[in-house]
Amino acid sequence: MLKTVKHDAKADFLLEKGIEILWSKGYNGTSVNDIVKAADVPKGSFYFYFESKEDFAVKAINKYFDLHLAIAIEKLEDKSIAPKQKLLDFYQFRVDILKNEMNCQMGCMACNLASEMAEHNEKIRTAILVKEEKMLSLITNIFKEAQELGEIEKTIKADVIAAFIEDAGKGAMISMKEKQSAEPIDNFMIMVKNII
Repeated sequence: MLKTVKHDAKADFLLEKGIEILWSKGYNGTSVNDIVKAADVPKGSFYFYFESKEDFAVKAINKYFDLHLAIAIEKLEDKSIAPKQKLLDFYQFRVDILKNEMNCQMGCMACNLASEMAEHNEKIRTAILVKEEKMLSLITNIFKEAQELGEIEKTIKADVIAAFIEDAGKGAMISMKEKQSAEPIDNFMIMVKNII
């Protein structure tokens, strides 16, 4: 049992160090050497914890969603806030993170990897898609609640609105990084407020 706990702790440590590199350099720009160097472990250790760089990337995607979206999900599941306000708070929270903590530089790791790898690696594409679909389902349910309460008009189906806003957010993050400016995500937030 102790070996399993140590094994998991070491794998988590490698993931934490590697996520930073994967996020900033992308899949093709990140080598196993980069990851082990950041974690200060021998290269052979990497293959004790991960089958391959691809296996590492899939596990990194899962850890990324678990760590970085936990607070956002908590906001969406808060029953004390009305659905429409919950959605507005959720999207504002995400925009504030991009602007204030990431300085409009890195965007979403999953979006970055999806742009780079979706056509080339089915395991990575699927790992991202599964997590994004879970998130989209949660957002869609809140749109449905808001529509049922009359907070948001029912002229467009909840799943269509939710998918459109999520897709628009991904595009805004790409433009944000290209322009190195908050303008695209500020515009995104203006449109979210108008749509909602």
